[in-house]
Amino acid sequence: MNGESALSEQQQKSNIFRLATAQALAGANSVVFYATGAIVGNNLAPDNSLATLPVTVFVAGMAACILPFGQLARKYGRRTAFMTGTSSGVLTGLLAALAVITGSFSLFCLAAFFGGAYAAVAVTFRFAATDGSAPGQHARALSLVMGGGVIAGVIGPMLVTGTMNLWPGQLFAATFLAQALVALISAAVLAGVKLP
Repeated sequence: MNGESALSEQQQKSNIFRLATAQALAGANSVVFYATGAIVGNNLAPDNSLATLPVTVFVAGMAACILPFGQLARKYGRRTAFMTGTSSGVLTGLLAALAVITGSFSLFCLAAFFGGAYAAVAVTFRFAATDGSAPGQHARALSLVMGGGVIAGVIGPMLVTGTMNLWPGQLFAATFLAQALVALISAAVLAGVKLP
């Protein structure tokens, strides 16, 4: 592919670093929702049998948005898909915090759907790592970006435990605001990715 040789080695390394960082930050979004979804769902749900519905909606949001994000990337480029996805991540945190504050279960489920949308775009970061990298470096680029997912397993729990009680009387509200900030940072990191 002619586009693969279009990027310098320094830009390829920068892309991989940025995509791995974004993978870690976006993966933390999923960890936050999986860790808190059922607890917050139980607190907000009109019936305890619906406690895990937000986690189900998160997964459904991910499944529903994978193909549309692929079409968006195909038509307008990966950067557009990345920015739309990270915007969904910011919206996730803001809506979830608002849901906790107002006690709205349906709003929390909507936030869960947007969280799934963010997770859907995050799975494409690894493929973007191969764009513009030398053919012999594809496997290395993929593995380094996927390694960001391991770091997400550290960032996510730290985000939850460090912020869950910061807003007295509003369990996890500060966690979701922090999650929105992390998604915003991810967008800033992704803005520097150069694709051929």
